[in-house]
Amino acid sequence: MTPAAIRDGFAALRDDQTMRPLADAAVCRSESDWLVGINGTRAMTAFNSKTGGFHLTTVGRVQTPTLAVVVEREEKIKKFISKDYWEIHGAFAAQAGEYVGRWFDEQFQKTKDGENPEFKAERLWTPERAEAIRAKCHNQPGIVTEESKPTTQLSPLLYDLTSLQREANGRFGFSAKNTLGLAQRFMKSIKY
Repeated sequence: MTPAAIRDGFAALRDDQTMRPLADAAVCRSESDWLVGINGTRAMTAFNSKTGGFHLTTVGRVQTPTLAVVVEREEKIKKFISKDYWEIHGAFAAQAGEYVGRWFDEQFQKTKDGENPEFKAERLWTPERAEAIRAKCHNQPGIVTEESKPTTQLSPLLYDLTSLQREANGRFGFSAKNTLGLAQRFMKSIKY
C-alpha cells in the first residue's frame, strides 16, 4: 500500500476478463467452506458421537489440511532416530588475541530433496574422521583471510497505519485501536 505500488497498480490496470478467475476462486472457497464445513462437521460429529455423548468434531477447508500437516510432522518426530555426530572446534592464537572457530566441510552440498536435514557442513559422522582432521590441524600454523563484500540497503519505508499497528502489537502488545488513539494524540500534540 505504498504510493509507488499504488501508482504501479494504476499504470498496469487489468481488465475484468483477466480478474474473473480470482472472483470465481473466491466464490468456490466460500461455497466449499459452506459445504465442507457444515456438512463435514455434522457428519464427523455424528460419527464420533455414535457411542454416546456429544463429541463436536469440526472439519474445514483450511483446518483439515493444516491438521494433516501437523499430523505428518508428528509422525516424522516419532520415526526420528538419533545419531551421534562430531564437530571440531578449535582455539586459534592471533596477534589480536585468541578466537574460537569451527571446522566445516567446504565441499558439502545439501541434498535438494531435503531427505536428510540433519546433514550439515560442520558435522562428522565417524569419530575416526573427526580425530584424523583434528590430528592434521593440531598445532599447525595457518593463514587467515578476511573477505567483505559491500552491500547497499534501502532505508525502511515510513509507517502506514497498518504497519504501525502491526509493529506496536508485536513489540508492546498494543491493540490496533490503542495504537490508533496514541498516533492521533501524538499528531495533535505536534506544533507545525
